[in-house]
Amino acid sequence: MTEAAKPPRPPPPPRPSSAQVPAAAEAEVLPDTISAVTSARALQPSSPEPAADSAGAPPTSRVDAFIGKVFDGRYVIERLLGEGGMGMVFAARHKMIDKRVAIKVLRGEMASDPELTERFLQEARSASAIGNPHIIDISDFGHLPDGSTYFVMEFLDGKSLGSVLTETQGPLPLPRLLHIAKQMANALAAAHAASIVHRDMKPDNVMLIGRGAERDFVKILDFGIAKVGGGTKKMTRAGSVFGTPHYMSPEQAAGAAVDHRTDIYALGVILYEMASGKVPFDADNFMGILTQHMYKAPVPIRALVPEVDVSPGLDAIVLKCLSKKPEARYATMDELGEDLDKIERGLLPTAVDEMMARSGGFNVPADYFRSAAMPAPVPGSPPERKKRWPLYASIGAVGTLVGVMAVVTLARSPSSGAQTQSTGIVVPATAVAAPSQAPSLAPVETIAPTPAAVPATHEVIVSATPGDATITRDGTDLGPLPVVLQLADGQAASLVITHKGYKPKTVKVTSADSRVAFQLDSMYGGAAPARPAAAAARGGGMAVDDVGDPFAKH
Repeated sequence: MTEAAKPPRPPPPPRPSSAQVPAAAEAEVLPDTISAVTSARALQPSSPEPAADSAGAPPTSRVDAFIGKVFDGRYVIERLLGEGGMGMVFAARHKMIDKRVAIKVLRGEMASDPELTERFLQEARSASAIGNPHIIDISDFGHLPDGSTYFVMEFLDGKSLGSVLTETQGPLPLPRLLHIAKQMANALAAAHAASIVHRDMKPDNVMLIGRGAERDFVKILDFGIAKVGGGTKKMTRAGSVFGTPHYMSPEQAAGAAVDHRTDIYALGVILYEMASGKVPFDADNFMGILTQHMYKAPVPIRALVPEVDVSPGLDAIVLKCLSKKPEARYATMDELGEDLDKIERGLLPTAVDEMMARSGGFNVPADYFRSAAMPAPVPGSPPERKKRWPLYASIGAVGTLVGVMAVVTLARSPSSGAQTQSTGIVVPATAVAAPSQAPSLAPVETIAPTPAAVPATHEVIVSATPGDATITRDGTDLGPLPVVLQLADGQAASLVITHKGYKPKTVKVTSADSRVAFQLDSMYGGAAPARPAAAAARGGGMAVDDVGDPFAKH
């Protein structure tokens, strides 16, 4: 199946926690349709879609006109692959070179609308301008005699990520999740570098194909509602809502202006679903989902599905992507990709430190920060001394053996006058009995010292903002953040936190602390993007992403 084709997922069975949005409301927010405003009235379709047949395919009268036809003398139309709000996608073949392609055709009744035609063309331009192997390739464009417009895409034989999640009915294994996620981040980073924002990232717009020996090669498609920077035409009406409800950012839901960080939010939703098998926000109606995107904090994956062993690092990455305010998310898709790469290499992502510094109580197990390269612990009691009486007994036995050898030597010497024809040697009885007369040594008993009492130790996890700040103790760099201190009961430690462009700070932590977070003040005024130190100390106050109205005027 081509990735360009986006047939609706079969209703039985739906993905876990996938909201059952009424068909009318769903149609208004699909990427191939005109905008939908947030009022209830605007959610009603202006004209109903023709009914589908029992197999879920569009009516045959709509497609029969194209099957078997040749477009522009080059492309033979073979079969329908899928249908969206604006057009249909067909499998086709190039007549001259016998190459399989996919062709998307804008409906004739919509070709007379200049805005829809321009949006259709923009999809082709956007995908072509990016030039990334993980973005679907669009190779040709043309017009039909009836006024319809079409463009030609590569034909992809694979499955959508949405289909994979439906079949899996649960979380994906972490290695596969990271492999897919890193490719999506790479593709979207390339799109953002070309000033293109997708605005409708969702599993159905991500195709997984085989390429050589590589499985799950990602292709992103459907740039039909992409926002292209630098354009002279404004095709989005004020207050309009574009996208698919479960994957829309809060600013999209509010009809506010969006930038590349709306794709970061959508990718966070996809990561959440891949890691847990569920979407973070769900409701039985369109407006209920949008309201949760704007005002409800997502439940951490490890709390939602405790039976699934989710890495705290991945949980932190997802929650940072799902920050309500765009400035609290990753600044770029490249930064997100770097954190995903760190998890794959077994390193600590920067999101962990930042999420711990925010209000809301993001917690991770203390042993998550322990490095496998740390030295082995020193025993609390010294090793027991070995007893030495076997050594003394060995020395006595050696001395006895030396005495016997001396007697034998004297018996063999000519001066002894003992000439005999016997081949044997007569040894005086007194000499033979010498070993039994050797003094026996009693074992020396030693008493092992009583081990000294070892004071109890406490782990204290220390983090700081910015996340790459340096923490030193007595002049020694404690390594990447967060750091774990081992303090004896009642012990305190003085730490110095530094970062280029920020004022150094000296802080004190004690064994009574479990987790502490500090922030540095900028040398140029203002503070690092985290809650004020006073608020952190008392565990309250508004943080950079406290749940509230992120679009309120202050």
